[in-house]
Amino acid sequence: MVGPEPLRIGEVARRSGLSVRALRHYDDLGLLVPSERTWGDHRLYSAEDLRRLLSIQNLKSIGLSLPEIQAALDEPGFSAAEALTEHLHAVDEQITRLQALRQRLTELQGTADKNWSQVLDTIELSERLNRAEVHQRISAALDTHLPEDVPVLAQHLVSDPDPGVREVLSWALAQHPERALPELVARIDDHDPAVRRQVAHTLGKLAGPQVVPGLQQLFADADPQVVASAAFGLGRTGDQRALDTLVDALGAEPAEVISTAIADFGPPALEPVAQRLSDPDPGVRERAAEILGLIGDPAAAAPLSTAAGDAQLQVRFAAVLALGQLPGTQAMAAIERAARSGDDQLRLLAGRLLADRQPPHDSTGGAGRTADRAPRARSDDDPTP
Repeated sequence: MVGPEPLRIGEVARRSGLSVRALRHYDDLGLLVPSERTWGDHRLYSAEDLRRLLSIQNLKSIGLSLPEIQAALDEPGFSAAEALTEHLHAVDEQITRLQALRQRLTELQGTADKNWSQVLDTIELSERLNRAEVHQRISAALDTHLPEDVPVLAQHLVSDPDPGVREVLSWALAQHPERALPELVARIDDHDPAVRRQVAHTLGKLAGPQVVPGLQQLFADADPQVVASAAFGLGRTGDQRALDTLVDALGAEPAEVISTAIADFGPPALEPVAQRLSDPDPGVRERAAEILGLIGDPAAAAPLSTAAGDAQLQVRFAAVLALGQLPGTQAMAAIERAARSGDDQLRLLAGRLLADRQPPHDSTGGAGRTADRAPRARSDDDPTP
């Protein structure tokens, strides 16, 4: 028990296990200023000073920095709970990183005698990816070429706070799709939607039919941003299962992303999308018409011509607009029929589309237009103007 007599700095250092240098540093910071000094200016620590030192060491042991400790002890508005929460998150992230490194080292343990340099490379990569500077982490990701690096890359993909670093890590993982796929699939059910979004984004970069089941699962996620990333990824696979999943979701959100993803399939999407023109939901029929226009295949002219007579104005408009995006005489004929429609708004729209499809001409009237068309009527083997 500490008696009433104050202790010199050397005695406090001996009893506390701290160095004299550390105690002097605390004094310089104002964190632990001794209550008294001798005539020779030697520090003397009272019982109250030592109780404060005990509080300092307790707070330091749970990860608080010295400025945070000083704030906790001296500032009435300091939130110890908030500081502890932040440190708890930091500890959790460190544990996760260390667990990933432990798993990687365990995988390499059996071949350490043969590939010891590989073990060292893994440790070095993990250290570089943990550095504070963003450009150093990006450089580390760009320097990875070995499939054995994939687990470390995948772990940092879902934990790095910088979006630029995560994008480079996604690219690095895409270079090893077979090794990366199980690492990403293992994180599909992560509780953090940000992790699930990153997984969906990276699976989309892997592309190929092997990523479809994972993207289908993420497409059913409760988070709309996860769904959007998964939809975009499904559109890049070129797989029939992915196309069916997207077409079945017509009318759902995010509608624009789903429509674009379907259109990315091109002509193979024409038939399943055209079938949705008969859906009971006019919103679905409208989206289907828009997508057929985005695909731009002349074969869509027939189903769009039918949709131009839909009972709902929004569907008729979408169908005629889509016809305006199609080449060919069949689309032209359908627009001309819409221009003779009894619906004033539809007739106006069709008229504008027909005007847009006409070749440009000068102000000389019909004769000028005839003269403009005449050169184009010449045979291909006649190069004269």
